[in-house]
Amino acid sequence: MGYFINSFVHIITGHSLLIRKVFLGGILLLSLLAPGFIAQTADDDRTSFAGLQKRQDDTDKFYTTIGNIGLTITNFGTIGDRNVYWPNQPSCEYPRGSRVEHMYQGALWVGAVSRRTGQIHVSTGSSDRVSTTTGKGIEFLSFQTTSITQRSSLSELPYFDQNAVSHQDFLADYADFIVRDSSAPDQSVPLGLRVHQESYAWNFPFADFFVILNYTIYNAGADTLDSVYVGLWTNNVVRNTNNVRPGTTGYFQHGGNGYLDTLRVGYTFDFDGVPTPPPADSYIGIKLLGAVPFPKGVDSVGSLRNRTYYNAWFFNSSSGDADYFSPQDDAENILGARSRYERLGASLPQDKIDPLRTHAYNMTTLLSSGPFATLKPGDSLSVIFGVMCARKAGTQAAQLDTRDQRKTLAANAALCQQAYDGEDVNGNNILDPGEDLNGNGKLDHYRLPQPPKAPKVRAEVDNQNVVIYWDKSSAELSLDPISRTYDFEGYRIYRSNAGADFTDPANLLLNLPLVGEFDRAGDNIGYNTGFGRILLDHPKTFAGDTVQYWYRFPPNDVVISHLNGWQYVYGVAAFDQGDSAAGVTSLQSKTVLARVLPGTAPNDGTKKVGVYPNPYYANAIWDASGERTRKLYFTNLPKHCEVRIYTLAGDIVAEFPHDAATYNGSDIQWFQQFGGSDVPLQFAGGEHAWNLITKFDQAIATGLYLFSVKDTDSGDVQTGKFLVIK
Repeated sequence: MGYFINSFVHIITGHSLLIRKVFLGGILLLSLLAPGFIAQTADDDRTSFAGLQKRQDDTDKFYTTIGNIGLTITNFGTIGDRNVYWPNQPSCEYPRGSRVEHMYQGALWVGAVSRRTGQIHVSTGSSDRVSTTTGKGIEFLSFQTTSITQRSSLSELPYFDQNAVSHQDFLADYADFIVRDSSAPDQSVPLGLRVHQESYAWNFPFADFFVILNYTIYNAGADTLDSVYVGLWTNNVVRNTNNVRPGTTGYFQHGGNGYLDTLRVGYTFDFDGVPTPPPADSYIGIKLLGAVPFPKGVDSVGSLRNRTYYNAWFFNSSSGDADYFSPQDDAENILGARSRYERLGASLPQDKIDPLRTHAYNMTTLLSSGPFATLKPGDSLSVIFGVMCARKAGTQAAQLDTRDQRKTLAANAALCQQAYDGEDVNGNNILDPGEDLNGNGKLDHYRLPQPPKAPKVRAEVDNQNVVIYWDKSSAELSLDPISRTYDFEGYRIYRSNAGADFTDPANLLLNLPLVGEFDRAGDNIGYNTGFGRILLDHPKTFAGDTVQYWYRFPPNDVVISHLNGWQYVYGVAAFDQGDSAAGVTSLQSKTVLARVLPGTAPNDGTKKVGVYPNPYYANAIWDASGERTRKLYFTNLPKHCEVRIYTLAGDIVAEFPHDAATYNGSDIQWFQQFGGSDVPLQFAGGEHAWNLITKFDQAIATGLYLFSVKDTDSGDVQTGKFLVIK
């Protein structure tokens, strides 16, 4: 009970709410006082909260930006954003920047039996029967004066907090003190719950493919709740939105679904890629990681399988096979559909789960657990889920969904479980001898071995040349919290091949070719190359940048020629020695990426401004097929200038300013679609791309065009011409 009091006070502090604590016969009663709040009494089960009903501060604009999953997380009980903000905000994108989406929406469900009335109630964040545009919560709503809090364990980030669990925590609080519209057929009575929600994401390569959701559920009402079940409902839709736009015909109805009971993972995949193949080559999995306390009859994470339930049904459907009917009521079976509470407490029969892998559907799924022990007023319980993504292994057809194809998903599920378990090696929710790794006297979950910190990286781009610099102190002074040693070992450098990013931007993020590895000499780990070839005699510094850069790639004695106008992605990562005593292999930091486009430096007035390719041929290998995914480059531009393009008759076709210090190609659709990363593109200062679209938003025709470039610093003007052949 003491834990509840402290946590509850911490949550409310600063949110214009008062807590009144009254002890009667050893029972703690809590009253929440706020404008518009009507306290729940024994005679009134329908609590209202005016601040909640307004929902003015409901937040659905937060999404994970650390790690490789971009998952929208709200403060009203949902995850995902129903693709409302596509393409500017991911719903559940993996890898980040790829536009491969995996979830339409998900939501917390909590069901229980009222001891006072004997009635069953289920509070839901959302469901497949929500028809609003944004799909905001049915019963779970945020407090009017609260929003999502962000914190990080990374000291270099502005929201660093020593209490952070992960590299990016989102904290939110909401409650179900509201009754649905009394005229709605699915009207529900709230359970009187407050929920404290935390999400965790990491940028470690061994942990960047999952987001952990920790729901702490408080009984803040006056009624005792029996037979409590908690679930995560999801409508997972795996699609490559570069090929099929969300919400359009053919976006839904193409998912395969399955359940791995030994792993407590429900999963979804793109079954056929229709209407625009190939299918998105990845899985999303929802995993039940743990609970505190365990449900009845469970004494460890291992036996939690016996109290984990998987359900699936057609999106908002009441036709066909009744086992797949969408639940319409908390407790009653309507038109043969099992109720929400029944779904929470029992799995779909196995012979109804098996066919979901072999056909394409628009299914919604529910992964749940319970019953939990009686939840008295003031008591709480925590249930923890993992949202995981994984690329399919092998080259077999997507619809086969073989065990071999799922092996990366299974491996990622194991790593996600390990991240949650932390010090709890045997998964019994008890601190046993030898498990207290940090010596603080308590059981800590989310204790991950730490790779070195990622280096600070800077790219310098020039004519047919790219040089990558990075610092030494970030990684080399990193202390591993498990081994408590400075175990830095070396650096790895990655680089994409010219053209590789055109065909599969998602794979680019995961499979950058290794072009260099340098590690400590004389320790019998790695290649023992030493750092002599990449270490500078003196640190390199740049104006306006306080970092001292001690390393460069390529080495001084190596020349690597790059193609001007072709995009490259470089990456630099640090790795450690591992810890054989603890059974930990060598770990690698986040790969710091730099997207670069080699080209000419800003013109000092001595070089002729030009255009390439000239002549420009449509449908060349460096462009895509659409009119808006073409590009040509102006080269040898001054630092600051104005570019104008004319027809032979002298009519202005297009005009734009150029600033060498800020231009990054973000106005060109090709770089948006084929960039393969959310890292901004770094141009050489004398280059500027044009998409061959006029200022009247029309594609230009075949012909000869004139251009002028005015140096806005000196007033000098250069002219030229180029030919377009389509």
